[in-house]
Amino acid sequence: MAQIFGDKLLMFHVSTVDANSVTNADDGTNIDLAAFPAKNISSMAAENNGSGLVYIYFASGTKYEPGMFMGGVTNDTADDADQAIMAEAFEQAFVRITCTSGKEAAVIEDLWAKMNSITAGPVLKFDAVNSVYPIENVTGLQVRRHVTSNTISSD
Repeated sequence: MAQIFGDKLLMFHVSTVDANSVTNADDGTNIDLAAFPAKNISSMAAENNGSGLVYIYFASGTKYEPGMFMGGVTNDTADDADQAIMAEAFEQAFVRITCTSGKEAAVIEDLWAKMNSITAGPVLKFDAVNSVYPIENVTGLQVRRHVTSNTISSD
């Protein structure tokens, strides 16, 4: 049976797994190895700060299931006062791929093609330790799995 998008696993080997390795960190520090099912990709985006940066966001990729916690102020008796609504949510886990400047679109396109390739095999390994990547123009990696919630409020 062909291995295509829904069957692929994306593995990100950022650094040697050792006693300092962690599984969650808001800043991505010491998350040395992580893997996510390709079917959990929720979006991809890019920016350039002198280096090309491609972000791959994963649904259900954190230690805690992402959820929305809502709270707020109830209506006053005259229903004429401002209302405040507050929500807390976990940012989705993401991988930041550093790439050749100007090649951000090519990285996203090549990754998508590789995930849908019959011949690519079930695991796409991005190995920053040995600088071996399944697509061209990749120069580095960082993984972030968040454990701190973000508070959003509106009035």
